[in-house]
Amino acid sequence: MRPKPWMQALVGAFLLSFSQTEASAQGMEQYIKSKASAADSSLSRWYGTRNYQPIWTGERLMGLAQFLQELDKHGLSPHLFNFNEWDARWRELSLDPSERAATDVGTTQLALYAIQALAYGFTEPTDMHPKWKPINRKVSAFAFLDEALKYDPSQFSAVLLDKAPPEDARYDDMVKSLARYREIARFGGWRKLPVTAVASGPGDPYPEVKLLRARLQAEGDLPGGSPTKTRRKEIDQRTADAIKSFQFRHGIEPDGYLGQQTLTELNIPTSDRLNSLIINIDRLRWMPRAYEKSEHLEVNIAESALRMFDKGKQITVMPVIVGVKGKHQTPIFHGDIEHLFFRPYWNVPPSIARTEIVPAALSNPTAYMAEHNYEIIPFYGAAPNQILPVNSTNLNKAAAGSLYIRQTSGPDNSLGLVKFIFPNDSSVYLHDTPDHSLFTRADRDFSHGCVRVSRPDELADLLLKRNGGWNINSVRAAMQDVNAPNRKEEFSRSMPVYLIYWTSTIMVDGRVRFDEDIYGHDVEMYQKFGLK
Repeated sequence: MRPKPWMQALVGAFLLSFSQTEASAQGMEQYIKSKASAADSSLSRWYGTRNYQPIWTGERLMGLAQFLQELDKHGLSPHLFNFNEWDARWRELSLDPSERAATDVGTTQLALYAIQALAYGFTEPTDMHPKWKPINRKVSAFAFLDEALKYDPSQFSAVLLDKAPPEDARYDDMVKSLARYREIARFGGWRKLPVTAVASGPGDPYPEVKLLRARLQAEGDLPGGSPTKTRRKEIDQRTADAIKSFQFRHGIEPDGYLGQQTLTELNIPTSDRLNSLIINIDRLRWMPRAYEKSEHLEVNIAESALRMFDKGKQITVMPVIVGVKGKHQTPIFHGDIEHLFFRPYWNVPPSIARTEIVPAALSNPTAYMAEHNYEIIPFYGAAPNQILPVNSTNLNKAAAGSLYIRQTSGPDNSLGLVKFIFPNDSSVYLHDTPDHSLFTRADRDFSHGCVRVSRPDELADLLLKRNGGWNINSVRAAMQDVNAPNRKEEFSRSMPVYLIYWTSTIMVDGRVRFDEDIYGHDVEMYQKFGLK
């Protein structure tokens, strides 16, 4: 690639400054060793393998500067790395060898910081979500830098941009989407659509039908080509279908009508969509490398959807119900599903027993507890002969936490007929539910924090097939077996599960989906990136 004029000027300035002093590579070892040791032990060891020689010649600086500029295509603006300040520093190198060593070591730290941001995230997931466990990274930022330094300086940026980013197709598609939305913004974005007093749908008049169609075409909801012949300013069926497509991509009930919620989403500025893409591209970097290629389950809380992946393919996707916004948020973390229970007991969390069940039961303990199949027990896992009498005294002890409440197994159990366990300190798991009507809703935040699964039999089948001897019929038979309550089945190998929170992501057809920031997690991400 031909160097840009500003890059050529940078190299020239660096080489001129470098030639003005005798403190070149010769005699710099002691200064670099001192600066690197003061900065970081790992940095000192890295320089030690290079005999504490300066790294950043003029040509290499050009490669680094180009790399920092190219990161903008990945949603990492050069200002996040104080590029202008470093540019000025590189152009005006001090004659003092100690200062020159400090610049070389500082430049290495900058390069490592930028590489780490591209490979594993500009933000640290544990800062946003304390329950997120750090993921073991087999390739460090040092290793990526070492690899790039093996090549001709003119290839430095290209090597890093090829090797450091996540390896999954969704990441590439998100980066391409960012470029596409930036192009839309460059041409002025989209004009605001007028809000009407009554929702408009198929056959209804709308004052800006032409503008509406252009808006729907901008994001791919309305395919190109000539619109269906219709009366002027009337929504035809093709446009209504495009509205449904748009609604689905934004977590709205897809009815094909321009209601208030749909118009609000249509009128969100392009800049907001760009910001969403930037922070969610970073969330993708938090994941393991080659994330989609490995077998795992993924629950996108913002979308209320569960997916299973293996060998780069999406095996299944299904609606789920997540924790209520503002009250019972489902935490963002990851773990390993180790076993399941058919016809499980529900061990009522003490907080729910104290705040919900006991207050409701005290007016008529026997009737209330019998109606809901609740038992009072001395500890979770108690045998049938250890069940305690239902009375106000024991209920109050349950509220105080010295006794416990569980719900017996069966179709009315709050966990339904199967639950999937991945040990964690939040008592969160995947499970069935006796009420499947809520899965048809676009907004699906109704749980106490656990994840309710719409097709638990299918999920159990997918997981148990790896054990051998199971199929969908045997799974359903186990779910209906009244003679085997709380039946535990261990998996032959655990299944990684990631409870993530992506408010924009790529659908299977390549279009972008935007979901509501139901828990407000985007705000802190915007602050980290310096976005509105």
